[in-house]
Amino acid sequence: MTRIAFLCLLGLVHGAIAARVLVASDGAPSHGRFLESLRDAGYEVDTGTAQTAAAKLRDEGGRFDHLIVFASPHKQTPTELSPQALARRLDAGANLLLITSPESAEIWRDFAREFGVDFDDRGSFAVDHFSYATEDDDGTHTLLAIPPASAPLPFVSAATRAGPPIAYRGAAHSTSRNPLLTTVLHASSTTFGATLDGVVSSDDDKLAGSATSLVSSFQARNNARVSFVGSFDLFSDRYFAEGASTRFGNAAFARDLVDWTFQKTGLLVKRSSQVVVPGDQTSRSSYQVGTQLVYSLEVASSEPYQSNDLQLEFGMLDPHVRTGLLATEVDQSSNVTRYSTQFKVPDRHGVFTLRVDHRRPGWTRILDEVVMSVTPPRHDEYDRFIGGALPFYTGAASVSAAFLIFIVLWSQQA
Repeated sequence: MTRIAFLCLLGLVHGAIAARVLVASDGAPSHGRFLESLRDAGYEVDTGTAQTAAAKLRDEGGRFDHLIVFASPHKQTPTELSPQALARRLDAGANLLLITSPESAEIWRDFAREFGVDFDDRGSFAVDHFSYATEDDDGTHTLLAIPPASAPLPFVSAATRAGPPIAYRGAAHSTSRNPLLTTVLHASSTTFGATLDGVVSSDDDKLAGSATSLVSSFQARNNARVSFVGSFDLFSDRYFAEGASTRFGNAAFARDLVDWTFQKTGLLVKRSSQVVVPGDQTSRSSYQVGTQLVYSLEVASSEPYQSNDLQLEFGMLDPHVRTGLLATEVDQSSNVTRYSTQFKVPDRHGVFTLRVDHRRPGWTRILDEVVMSVTPPRHDEYDRFIGGALPFYTGAASVSAAFLIFIVLWSQQA
């Protein structure tokens, strides 16, 4: 009991510790209000230049849960902030918010390409002569006013989607068809990439119109998350000041993006799962062919989530059974949903794997695997009479009867 109490206390203490965020910023515009909003949200924020942040990563990198990098225009990058080092941290489960600008160095563009994000040419801005902030633009039509209504859930909350437009001044990018990559904010149909001198930067149709991406997010297979933003100004104090929220939704959008990137939203967690015979509450490691099984799965989510496309597979190399899971119980107060289904063990023995592998954009992956043996009946457990063998029974009986009749007739003649 003492050990159990200690583990429970340790879990409570760990949950009370604020997530630690390291911010590396070189030459970025003032974003103090953005950092203050992170502290207000419960994050422990540590800031510094690229060199200072690299030293902190080198000395105490293990204590930082998340990274925010304002990509500088300098070609030389500290080793601890190199793309290779950041990739290793992502493999270890850390999360990254990478904020670039049209002047960011090529090394950051190469890093983004590894995730299927291809930023526009250096020095190019997203330009729109129709959908720009008319009162705040400097005449270059590079300060775009992007309505967030089409931003997908759970990256952006419903309240932010219904709010004012997002002020965006920066570079655009194209995205690949990687299923792990999602465009969070895209430009309008009249947007294109060009320099401030009016030179169109690219003839690629992926960087023109609504196919132009402004903010994209990537979730790795280990659930580590990376978000790419091509605008320093999106996080500028200008749009986080009091009264600015009535005209622009940058503060709300940044909060939602940070919450998703740092895994406060879009979370699906398997609480429990069970495979039993109907009427029994004990799971086994072995079942006979033809047995009816009931599989149940409890899923907790960070916000309300109900899906009708959870799928169960039961098989060896290939699935022998594939069926959907139905939501049978929903606890809206704790966002816990119980899914279940019933299926019959196929008439084939061997080592089977029951698998639920649920992946949806923006949500963490649910993976549940149960390995079990499927055995044939024992020699004394087969049915005494098999309905499918009735023709054979009839044939054997008719031959026996005919033989007896033949013996009787032959004996009478003798």
